[in-house]
Amino acid sequence: MLRRVAGAVAAPLRRSLCTAASRSHPPWALTYRMAPLGAPSPGARPSLDLHQPPRVSQLSVPAHLADGMDLAAVSIQAASCDGLLLLDFAGTLRGDRDYGDSLPAVAAFAAAYEPGVRRFVCNPLSGELFRLPLPNMDAEKITMPFGLLTQSDASHGPPDRFVVAQLCLRERDGQRVVRRFLSETGEWDEPPLFVPAEAPGWRAMPLHEVVAFGDRLWWLEPYFGVFSVDPFSDRPEHGFVALPRPLPNFDMEVQPELYRLLGVSEGKLRYVELTIKEPFMLYSFSLDDEGSSWKLTHEMRMHLVLPDKSTPRLDQLPWISAIDPFNANILYFQHGEIISALDLAEGERIGRSAFPRDIKSLYHGFVPLVLPPWLPSAAEGTLSSKTTNCTSKTLADIWFVLTKTGEIDAS
Repeated sequence: MLRRVAGAVAAPLRRSLCTAASRSHPPWALTYRMAPLGAPSPGARPSLDLHQPPRVSQLSVPAHLADGMDLAAVSIQAASCDGLLLLDFAGTLRGDRDYGDSLPAVAAFAAAYEPGVRRFVCNPLSGELFRLPLPNMDAEKITMPFGLLTQSDASHGPPDRFVVAQLCLRERDGQRVVRRFLSETGEWDEPPLFVPAEAPGWRAMPLHEVVAFGDRLWWLEPYFGVFSVDPFSDRPEHGFVALPRPLPNFDMEVQPELYRLLGVSEGKLRYVELTIKEPFMLYSFSLDDEGSSWKLTHEMRMHLVLPDKSTPRLDQLPWISAIDPFNANILYFQHGEIISALDLAEGERIGRSAFPRDIKSLYHGFVPLVLPPWLPSAAEGTLSSKTTNCTSKTLADIWFVLTKTGEIDAS
């Protein structure tokens, strides 16, 4: 029975991914985290409105996937390193509180921790979906968001298996466990997590994307460090790397996830940080090959100037949105309705773009989506060839001036 279940999962996964791409597409997409519902057609599939960064790409999902739900939000919770997405369908929240326009964000945040929501693994170009069964697990005290990791029997190419996993502190016994769904078994389980005595404790985290890198999933705790685990392992072990610049006394009114980012670029795990007080400093680090310490790759003074020549207040600072997966020198920032691409090596902005008009809320963030050549394109998807350099005169832009503070070996 388990073999049949595993075959039902793995075979469509490999078959949907092995088709040669029918047309060219950009190597990656700056994908908006929230996914609107499309037409209520039973035969429809998810469709990716695909653009070259810094233009924003957006996934839409057919309404029939939410049948029977009092739906509040569909969100992209994570991406694998080879182009698959983990989608969460979150229902409306209980209680009488009116969340107004922020309801989708609140519901998406709750979905990252709630095991009872509807979840799918999705190929965003072909529209192929696999629905995960609901886990039947114990209640937990603390959980971290779900991540998605794949494995291939070949050195590269379409994956043969995947795992959806999160770290949990179980309520009934205080045991740290890995809550996971394995495609090869078709079931959820909770193996105990082996934790070194010196490992720090957990607390509820801001909603960051869970990063898939190497054979591990990585969670950024933006106050002091990065947790990791190999979710495929029969004996998963807890990993931790302290941040190069921890902030134990960080102002709790500030949202550090807006100014600290974990990502993957040029085959390395990267961490980027923007200080929130003058002088505004931008730091970029890469994790060493042993996975134990950070190497500084960029240290720059960022001069930020608003259109009226003033210095921005805290609520006017740009947010770090993404690291280019193929060029670690290029970072993407969001400031209001504008996405800017900055080249740290050249110290200048190399492109900018406005949000699509149909995106009303600008806070939810982005998921960098790598699109390998063997990932099939879908007829429903669209690819824009328009320029990525927006020149709208109606948007209040911010000027970036980058100044190096010293020579750094970025190799």
